[in-house]
Amino acid sequence: MRTIASSLSTLTFWQDLVFLEAALLASDETKALAALITPILDEFPTILQRDLDTRRGVIQASARAYVADADIDQSIRGLFSAVLGLVGQNRKRAEFTTLFPSHIGDIIRHALRKQIDVAVDLVDKLALKLYPDDLRSTQTKLLNAMIKRGKAVVEEVRKAEIARVDGRMDIQTWKDETNAARLTVYGQLLTLAAKNGRGKAWAEGFFPRASAAESSGDASEPADTVEPAASDESEPADAAKSPGKPKPG
Repeated sequence: MRTIASSLSTLTFWQDLVFLEAALLASDETKALAALITPILDEFPTILQRDLDTRRGVIQASARAYVADADIDQSIRGLFSAVLGLVGQNRKRAEFTTLFPSHIGDIIRHALRKQIDVAVDLVDKLALKLYPDDLRSTQTKLLNAMIKRGKAVVEEVRKAEIARVDGRMDIQTWKDETNAARLTVYGQLLTLAAKNGRGKAWAEGFFPRASAAESSGDASEPADTVEPAASDESEPADAAKSPGKPKPG
């Protein structure tokens, strides 16, 4: 009865704790019980900052992944144009079909991790004797630079996600401690109520009658996922990009 759902935000827990601590301190009879609540409240700034920092890390990594993905797409487009020039716009020649067996939109439709694999495959194919040295050298250098950067960003995303999981575990521990303290206080209040001839309503009065979750529209924990908005694509045929993957401008 005196627990708060873990899905609710840390701010919801904080609001309820602030009320409970103040109510306990307001009476000499219950003042000592506030000692169970105050240390948990004092931890709140650290917990809140941990939450914000790990969320920020995930969002920042997502933003860098968007840019890296768009840059790889642009490099592949550059290769596409260069090979078209090489074959004189004849898309049936082996030099073109080896690299681009389907529409360019199918080639660059992937999310960053998969798009890196596509770029690596293109670099491997450029090593074939089909292609002149100058084109191979220029395009391989550009693609390898984007691949290296993309892999670094993928690693950043991985580390940010791990940090977020660790942060969420710390937050959950704090919430569990909050609920345990609330239950202990409630039990002590019921004992005092029975001892002094008071009813159960007296003990319940130390807790908010309407929880912050019921009175606030943002009481639930916000989702961690961040979906970057897709920009408009100039080539209609490139609508084959999978939903959710940002398109380069």
